[in-house]
Amino acid sequence: MNHPHLDALVIGAGFGGIYQLYSLLKLGFNVKLIEKAPGVGGVWFSNNYPGATTDTASYLYRYTWDKDDLQSYLWANNYLSRDEVVAYLDHVVDKHNLRQHIRFSTEMVAADWSEAAGKWHVKTDQSEVIATTYLVMATGVFTRPNVPKIPGMGTFRGPVMHTASWDNNVDIVGKRVGVIGCGSSGIQVSDAIAPIIAELHCFIRHPPYSIPLRFRPVPSSERSDINSRYNEIHAAQLLSKLALDIGEPDTKTLSVTEEERQQTFESLWRDGNSFRFKYGGFGDLASNAEANEEACKFLRAKIRSIVKDPAKADTLTPNDLFTRRPPCDQGWYEMFNQDNVFAVDIQETPITAIEENGIRTSDGKIHELDIIVLATGFQSVRDNGINGRGGVSIGDYWAEEIKTFLGIFIHSFPNLFMVNGPQGPFSIAPVTIETEVDFISEMLSYLRNTDRVDAVVECTLDKETEWVTLCGRSADTETLENTVSSELTSTNIAGAKRSVIFFYNGLKQYRNHLQEVKDMEYRFLLS
Repeated sequence: MNHPHLDALVIGAGFGGIYQLYSLLKLGFNVKLIEKAPGVGGVWFSNNYPGATTDTASYLYRYTWDKDDLQSYLWANNYLSRDEVVAYLDHVVDKHNLRQHIRFSTEMVAADWSEAAGKWHVKTDQSEVIATTYLVMATGVFTRPNVPKIPGMGTFRGPVMHTASWDNNVDIVGKRVGVIGCGSSGIQVSDAIAPIIAELHCFIRHPPYSIPLRFRPVPSSERSDINSRYNEIHAAQLLSKLALDIGEPDTKTLSVTEEERQQTFESLWRDGNSFRFKYGGFGDLASNAEANEEACKFLRAKIRSIVKDPAKADTLTPNDLFTRRPPCDQGWYEMFNQDNVFAVDIQETPITAIEENGIRTSDGKIHELDIIVLATGFQSVRDNGINGRGGVSIGDYWAEEIKTFLGIFIHSFPNLFMVNGPQGPFSIAPVTIETEVDFISEMLSYLRNTDRVDAVVECTLDKETEWVTLCGRSADTETLENTVSSELTSTNIAGAKRSVIFFYNGLKQYRNHLQEVKDMEYRFLLS
């Protein structure tokens, strides 16, 4: 791919990269996409572990811009498996003849802004340099697996696999498996493998509040109804905060009677899905600690009613608020009623070392294992080899805190755009991605149509600072996420500085901010 010059280079072949490639090709841009994996999917390509499933409904986890596909593409169940997501993206790439513009198994290792040339020089692991006017990072917020530093990791005699690099050649049937971590990936993989392995040891530091997913087939009548309402559904998404098509009530948790509150919680539990539970019953559950605690009481009682062993129930029952990213499950709590499934409280007895035969905890016990699974999530990436004006790296620029304008632009990094990057709206990915890609594409089209193709796109420092402040305020008023350490505050990694990762005022308000920038003809972005 030795192009002397591209109009745009897109990095990453997930939802964001594919749509950005499609949109720029429609505008007539000379654009290519590179992807380090051998196939499409982005994080879904990597997350090839058993049980990987969306927690957004199948009918929403797709592009809305292809109206024919919304009507005709098959999906059998109310949620999608990892393989179904990847197959869908493969279908989109082939249907729209995008594969010829994609270079797989090619990783960007560095990108340097040339002031003299007014271009990005992108180095790949194929010993080449690609010159491009615009560089679009469509790699998302969480792309680098978080691998914990545990003494003795290299001494274990069996396989050690991160959920983001699962080895399907490893036979797990009848084996003793230890899973470190109990977020979404830890719960999903545990639910999937528990029926076929000899023993399952779950090492739990922060027990989550998990809500049943209620995975089920979708009958043809329901699919027909959804098809008939897609325009209405999408219009409602754009006017909502989360774009989840669940309704976003204003009712305050404590404004109803105890009986009404319990009935609502029970109905939400029965319907399933953690986001519906958190946002679909009451308007203040995510932002008011007193209201949140009412949900916690209900969920703690649910856990103890399901898990029969009191010691296991103690380990699995959270004491903090329902604040971290809420996982969904397909039998997580019920699974611990099996005699061969163990809950290890590593808050009380931390892991001290990995040894040849298994994992040792601080009480001196060795948990004998054949396979170790690291379900330890991702880091919010701060350093990705990109160097802007004066050679400043994103890693250095974000050393104290992550800073963007609209989650798309970074001061001192001209002609660099992010899709689904940090400080975009806290809403479901496909609609967020379409919103941001459409904005970028319309801006570049505007530059062409107004003979400003030589203009450099870079947000002002004042606008960036203003946006970071606005994101901080949204985190203080709209969510309790900022009160705990997690990947949503960039503090799930030891020593990481706290940052606000999302704009929590919602998709509708975010789109209003984008419209204001468009109405002002991108004044704060052009030089």
